[in-house]
Amino acid sequence: MKNTLVCALTAWAGLAQAAPHVIYTHHVRQVDIHDLDLTRAADVRVLETRVARAAEEVCGGRPSHDGRYAESELKLLVPAYEKCRSEAIQRANAFLRRPVQTLAGNDNAGE
Repeated sequence: MKNTLVCALTAWAGLAQAAPHVIYTHHVRQVDIHDLDLTRAADVRVLETRVARAAEEVCGGRPSHDGRYAESELKLLVPAYEKCRSEAIQRANAFLRRPVQTLAGNDNAGE
């Protein structure tokens, strides 16, 4: 089995100057799973934490009220970030539920 989980995650990239809108791009982040035994609940929680952190990274981090963005921009960016993060985690979880032979890259498992 491969030692890393690789998921295609969609992330917002920024704002346009003329009118605030979100630009979507695809990013990939690897999550190391070689040290985890996913039959153990504690290791599953570790994986969930790693996936959540990776999702936060590819989605650009949660926009904050630090003065970088106007309130009108935050009203657009925060929901976009939450959507990106949620979808990234869902994609990673869906990938993890794939059959083991698919994860290992063994397309000839039935032969």
